[in-house]
Amino acid sequence: MKPLPFLIIIFASFHVFAQNAESIKSDSVTARIQQVENSLSPLVQKEGEALWNLQSQMQKYNLQGLSIAVINNFQIDWAKGYGVVGEPESELIDPETPFQAASMSKFVNAVALMKLKEEGKVDLDEDVNDFLSSWHLNYDSSISTSPITLRQLLSHTSGLSTHGFPGYKDGDKLPTIVEVLNGDKPANSEPVKMSIAPLISFKYSGGGTMIAQLLLEDVTGQPYEQYLADHVLGPADMRNSFYSIQPSKYPEQVALAHDPSGKTLKNGYNIYPESAAAGLWTTPTDLAKLIIQFQQSYKGKSKQLLLQSSAVDMTKPVLENGITALGMFIEVEENELYLQHSGANRGFRGKFFFSPESGKGVVVMINGTDTNIIDEIIRSVAYTYKWPGFLKFEAIKELSYTSSELKRFTGTYTLGKRKMTVELKKDKLMVSEKKKWSSPITPLQENVFVADHIKPKTTITFSSDENDKINKLIVNQGGIFEWTKVND
Repeated sequence: MKPLPFLIIIFASFHVFAQNAESIKSDSVTARIQQVENSLSPLVQKEGEALWNLQSQMQKYNLQGLSIAVINNFQIDWAKGYGVVGEPESELIDPETPFQAASMSKFVNAVALMKLKEEGKVDLDEDVNDFLSSWHLNYDSSISTSPITLRQLLSHTSGLSTHGFPGYKDGDKLPTIVEVLNGDKPANSEPVKMSIAPLISFKYSGGGTMIAQLLLEDVTGQPYEQYLADHVLGPADMRNSFYSIQPSKYPEQVALAHDPSGKTLKNGYNIYPESAAAGLWTTPTDLAKLIIQFQQSYKGKSKQLLLQSSAVDMTKPVLENGITALGMFIEVEENELYLQHSGANRGFRGKFFFSPESGKGVVVMINGTDTNIIDEIIRSVAYTYKWPGFLKFEAIKELSYTSSELKRFTGTYTLGKRKMTVELKKDKLMVSEKKKWSSPITPLQENVFVADHIKPKTTITFSSDENDKINKLIVNQGGIFEWTKVND
């Protein structure tokens, strides 16, 4: 078997999608909803393979409820809830049912800080300690003496620690922001400190987001939640959105968190005093409203949310050729800019994905833990509304690897000091860098796989030596990166 040099991705639309598009030419919202509900699919699909139904996929993933809002032409085209909030009420989810936004809160936080910048109260590129009064970041001169800035905090390029937060149960003593930053009890997370030098690479840091939260409070003299309500949630008409660590003040109905088996968590949901990083309760409809205002600012059609210059600044990569912007991640498909962020709190998952240029987008929130259905829904919306760059990955020919055949790809691969592990789990290959990321990979053509959960689109080609033994792994992700196999 000759090694493949690298993959030239072939995009093709399946005839089944073409048939769907031909059969639904109506402008009816109902028709579009039905097409989205019945066009879920995997990332790579064999030609002629049947599409999936949303309700069936909910059952497959033990998912009790979800909510969707679709943006088209700078307006909400439709929003709909599915399933139930959870036991004991088991009331039906509707578009006004709040879910935990988890890390999607970071987009809302970035908008708030940009408004503060427009007011002349902060500078994105000055030392954050210049704006903090109730706490200061300790610099580690053995790592770097460069100042850490708000721009770095909002883009995960500060090099700070503390990826995320586990949350607390109702009745637990909750920490202050300073206790969270210091890692002092009752905080249940590690202290936020320098890990690597700023602007070296992307390093996700919810801890950095919490510094931004404290900075906002120090500068404004207001509680974070109050400033956000007055300057973001209210103006954006996000009427079903709130921050609160007091469940007694919650609306009568909110979505309840569920474990992977679909059972409601005994405590209903965890509480997150880390508001900027994970504490927003909201709906896909409300997030869609904010996204639309952001799109309009970006296009210069409205100054209600942000100035055009601010919105554009938020979409710029902070690192050269990077994918991280301010409160969002960048993906470019066929020269179309898309922005996205996902969220994962205990028992909740969600994701938004939108184009600031074309006014398209979608927000999906679930009260469960399996994120596969979120990506399946986003792909279905993209196909239905004909988003640029979202034609289907099509396997060139039917591939059916046995477990023993897949084992030849497993092992450790290195690129400089980096190590990538390829493992076989449940008859599927899993690629990962320890404590950084992991993703299943799906065969696209012989020796060539596509990463299921990595953005932007990433293909992995395994090459072999003259003895047909796998010796390299070639990653195509906006560039070609060659990893060398060091062991099986």
